[in-house]
Amino acid sequence: MNHLRHVVLVTPVFGAGETGPETYARYLWENFHDDPQIEFHVVAPVLPGTHPRWHASGCGSGSLDLYRRNAFTALQVARQLGGRQNRVLLHVNNSHLHSSLLHYEGPLWGQINDYENADLWRRAGETIRRAGWRRFAALWHRRHLERKFIQRQELSLCNSVFTRGKILTEYRPNHPERVITLPKAVDVAFFTRPASMPPDPLDRSPAARRLVYVGSDIVRKGLDVLLQAVAKLAPGVDWHLTVVGATREQCEKAFPGILTRNLAIRVLFAGKLGKEQLRRVLWHSQIFVLPSRAEALGVALLEALAAGLPVVATRVGGIPEIVTDSAAGLLVPPDNSAALSHALMQIEPWLEGVAPTIVAKILESYSTRTMIARLRMLYLENV
Repeated sequence: MNHLRHVVLVTPVFGAGETGPETYARYLWENFHDDPQIEFHVVAPVLPGTHPRWHASGCGSGSLDLYRRNAFTALQVARQLGGRQNRVLLHVNNSHLHSSLLHYEGPLWGQINDYENADLWRRAGETIRRAGWRRFAALWHRRHLERKFIQRQELSLCNSVFTRGKILTEYRPNHPERVITLPKAVDVAFFTRPASMPPDPLDRSPAARRLVYVGSDIVRKGLDVLLQAVAKLAPGVDWHLTVVGATREQCEKAFPGILTRNLAIRVLFAGKLGKEQLRRVLWHSQIFVLPSRAEALGVALLEALAAGLPVVATRVGGIPEIVTDSAAGLLVPPDNSAALSHALMQIEPWLEGVAPTIVAKILESYSTRTMIARLRMLYLENV
């Protein structure tokens, strides 16, 4: 088959920030916008420039309106392209679905980057306690909608083996072979530590053992467990923790009283950082810590490994799929500050970094080159 394939990526974020979905959309656009066999279009509310295959849907007045506008614009684009007797694939993020897309008669694919909707019943009590009944009802609606979409989608692309397992177990799709694993990627070259490094943007002391944590969802990603763990480190250990993605105020609101005076002076809250600043912070750190309670994959973990950092993380979700070699770091049980503290002491042999051969072996399956090559093959074979 030599005909031109038409693919429309439907995303609520493009050009608006540096989140996971934003980065994924950018990777796809950069690699497919001039592909000789794939005419690649993007539908998004915000676009970083002008291009005949970028289609702005407008920002809307809220998330539901945003998803509706995105879906409406995507269906318009598909009809225009399909008017030339072409099959048009709509590639959508399952976290941002709108029911109108269920009526699309052409091929529909879903990108599944988390399992929270599928796993909602297991976390019902916690969700209601933390967010209330209204939030639980909204998530229940999203779960019901996602299940209907997975039954309808020709392919559902999961970001980890763990996520795929949750989807199959909780939704029991009629065609499980249509639910496949295609891990999200990291730009390994971008995060690889250079021979001559720029200065640390945070001007941290090089004498201390420099720990770094990255994550804005500080409850799910276990920042409280990490703070309890570093408080247990031996008095003679000189350490410093950098928290990227959250502020001190957010931490104090989520975990009242956890930042004692002795602890606070050793913790720097850097807030949200752009990718350029983030990689420099990683380059000037020594240990990456991700004590998540739940994690579909762990892209921040991939970025840290690409930067050559040893990792200490929890044995949850898709993390064990990444840290398959003990030479890259240590895994501990979730919600166990004593085990985490012990692991931070054991990581001493890796303070000079992870061997490049180990990093390359682990990240081969998670490189943008690998992801794009497989996705291109799927586009060409199925559209």
